Amino acid sequence: MVATNRPLAGHAPRVIAVRPVKLVSDFDGVWTLPDDEARAQGEVLDRALAGWLPEAERVAAADWIRAARAAVLRTPGHWGWAVDGRLSAFADEDPFVRHSALLHYVSVHAADDPMAAKLEAAVRANGHEGLDAFGGWSHAEGVRRVAATRGPGILPESAAAGRAMLGAGVEIAVVSNSGTDKLAAWFGHSGVPARVHPERVAGALRLRGSARKFILDPARSDTIELGGLRFETARPSYEAVLRDEMPGAVVGDVFSLDLALPLALKRREKGFAHMRLFWLMRDYTPRWLREALEPALDGDVEMIEGGLGGVAEVLRG
Repeated sequence: MVATNRPLAGHAPRVIAVRPVKLVSDFDGVWTLPDDEARAQGEVLDRALAGWLPEAERVAAADWIRAARAAVLRTPGHWGWAVDGRLSAFADEDPFVRHSALLHYVSVHAADDPMAAKLEAAVRANGHEGLDAFGGWSHAEGVRRVAATRGPGILPESAAAGRAMLGAGVEIAVVSNSGTDKLAAWFGHSGVPARVHPERVAGALRLRGSARKFILDPARSDTIELGGLRFETARPSYEAVLRDEMPGAVVGDVFSLDLALPLALKRREKGFAHMRLFWLMRDYTPRWLREALEPALDGDVEMIEGGLGGVAEVLRG
């Protein structure tokens, strides 16, 4: 793509090369709305936790789980997707993280709450290495059940936005915690052209699954403080992808997972200074988090109300 500026009198036009935008995009919550899958995961998780206890204790276990979920949401900044005791995402940042937050609550209280201890023991007794592994299994099972009945859930409006951006020359790398096989199947179902990284084809998405954005460096902690909140940015797997891609823009729906690290890089390193960051505002976006962050972002993160279509409109413009 080239642009020609107006020449001065007596001079030939000067041709300026314009580099196409490269967009690193999250998947769940950007191309989809995860409500159905998260609801199914919750049903799988809660039923398994209570159902693995002796029959006489199942009603009490179900009551305890409901109370624990309510306690988590009363203080969402304290609970969440916990990795080695540190929060990778806050409890209510998306519908999936709510389940991770419940398991975080179980883990913390297992030392002093008999019911939490029984639930954790039941998870291990039923073939899971621990609560994290159980959470991953329940997530995969919830997604599988929904896809089996409804089919893959890429939103038609997101697919249209993706095609529009690809048609305008935007290079898109979909970087997701979901596996590459799932991404390929879901985009194939939606008819959006896609190839698995590192294959590059003009006019097709590039898929980078199993990005492990939630993984925090066990050897060090690095944070960015915004609005009185601290976000862990020592995410080695995600950072490696961002440095490999050097994107012109990043879009995600979960601030902690998708945007905290890119924002830190944007503010700290010259090579990322011009990167645009888009935070999709969904129905589940926590109001408390948005209100805390908006003044602190200082325009470095653009809040987008119109889903991926809103991002397409900005980038194509």
